Amino acid sequence: MSLNMKTLTQALAKTAAVIEKTVQTTVQEVTGPKPLQDYELLDQIGSAGPGLAWKLYSAKAARESTRAHQYPIVCVWILDKKALSEARARAGLSKAAEDAFLDVIRADAGRLVRLRHPGVVHVVQALDENKNAMAMVTEPLFASVANALGDVENLAKVPKELKGMEMSLLEVKHGLLQIAESLDFLHNNAHLVHCAISPENVLITSSGAWKLGGFGFALTTDQASSDLAGSQFHYADYDVEDSLLPLQPMLNYTAPELVRSKSPSVGCSCDIFSFGCLAYRLIAHKPLIDCHNNVKMYMNTLTYLSSEAFSSIPAELVPDLQRMLSTNESLRPTALDFTGSPFFRNDTRLRALRFLDHMLGRDNMQKSEFLKALSDMWKDFDSRVLRYKVLPPLCAELRNLVMQPVILPMVLTIAESQDKNEFELSTIPALIPVLSTAAGETLLLLVKHAELIINKSSQENLVSHVLPLLVRAYADTDPRIQEEALRKSSSLAKHLDIQLVKEAILPRVHGLALKTTVAAVCYLCLQFHSSDRGHWFCSF
Repeated sequence: MSLNMKTLTQALAKTAAVIEKTVQTTVQEVTGPKPLQDYELLDQIGSAGPGLAWKLYSAKAARESTRAHQYPIVCVWILDKKALSEARARAGLSKAAEDAFLDVIRADAGRLVRLRHPGVVHVVQALDENKNAMAMVTEPLFASVANALGDVENLAKVPKELKGMEMSLLEVKHGLLQIAESLDFLHNNAHLVHCAISPENVLITSSGAWKLGGFGFALTTDQASSDLAGSQFHYADYDVEDSLLPLQPMLNYTAPELVRSKSPSVGCSCDIFSFGCLAYRLIAHKPLIDCHNNVKMYMNTLTYLSSEAFSSIPAELVPDLQRMLSTNESLRPTALDFTGSPFFRNDTRLRALRFLDHMLGRDNMQKSEFLKALSDMWKDFDSRVLRYKVLPPLCAELRNLVMQPVILPMVLTIAESQDKNEFELSTIPALIPVLSTAAGETLLLLVKHAELIINKSSQENLVSHVLPLLVRAYADTDPRIQEEALRKSSSLAKHLDIQLVKEAILPRVHGLALKTTVAAVCYLCLQFHSSDRGHWFCSF
């Protein structure tokens, strides 16, 4: 019998593919979804999504081949399907409800991958799942707005940053403007209706930006205008405990036209109502509607909504917020209209934050004028706004050599309020290029603040970046820079290996002492040699 080589090759290829798929499946069942193989989990930072079902973890690449250079630290989202299934069974819910909920999660993850906009959470690695878990990777996050408001469901241990956390009105204003811009993009460019704007679906990034997630219930504008839209939403008249497997958007933040009719009308105005409820919750520090999934209680709240409900809302926002929350969807403003409210327009500090948002696109003259004004204004900002709203754009601007002398003092001053971990994550990466190239007045400024940098930097950064900075300072011809470098040498030496000090610092200090003609420089060289670790000099 003759052997058909083509048929044999095809059969072998199919067999190899089956074996490879079997091996991959087996590995996945043992090790978990791909993000859990590629990234090393650090700490749980929050929870998000429908029912806060997603656990959010800070993480770093587990291997060099998967290292995301854009984000040294990422956020890994994990949904424990096994735990969810066990909880569902204990609650007496159906397997069909569990499957439907997981489909909502998959739809959300799929939308996130396809949507590319600065106001939408950026996906680094798409959703992967096995029978026990789902996982995906996004840009680094701080937490969900729900977590920031004190809802810490699905958090094993509350991070210290969330304990007793309070957001200032300025931070809330800035976040609301960012969400309004994201909604404007969804409605007018992506042609989507989100349908589930709520605290659990708004994420705060590690740099303080507010972004949209939770697209599991989203509809295209074509779907929203079709008869099929009505089949998406079913709210029972009486209490329904669906916090475990929410198959509808959160009722407290849902527009009445999706609730009160058997044929709901879905449009962009639905998102505006939900957005108004979110704004009310953030500013009044209480929900506008708290109906416990009871539709009759929900409708009663809206029917008897009085002006008294807005007594804790700033007067300049009340008219706009009342329009957003109107039961008549035709009266609601667009997301872009909302950004023109006097509540935002009349706040000079908010205008400063908005300039910082778009500073990279401004010319140096505009930046210089703005930063002069900011230097007088920034003391009015609270510490959270400084660290999460002001510092990140300033750090990004450090790449601009022309603006460095103006921006660097601000960055270093704000950095004083950071702990070591925050400094390592957000500030030192922006400072490293400056440390390696600084000269003249910039070098002098950095050396003056070297103790701050030394005390907040890792051993790796001390050796790779701070030590070379001081070595260059010793060799500079400006006695002011030499003096400052010598004053900081003892602080750095305490953090370094003795052998490294002998090889990298002592010879240069010794050489500087022999060649300088400046008495103060000579004195500081001798003082370093006779310091508490002066035995270096003897062995040298």
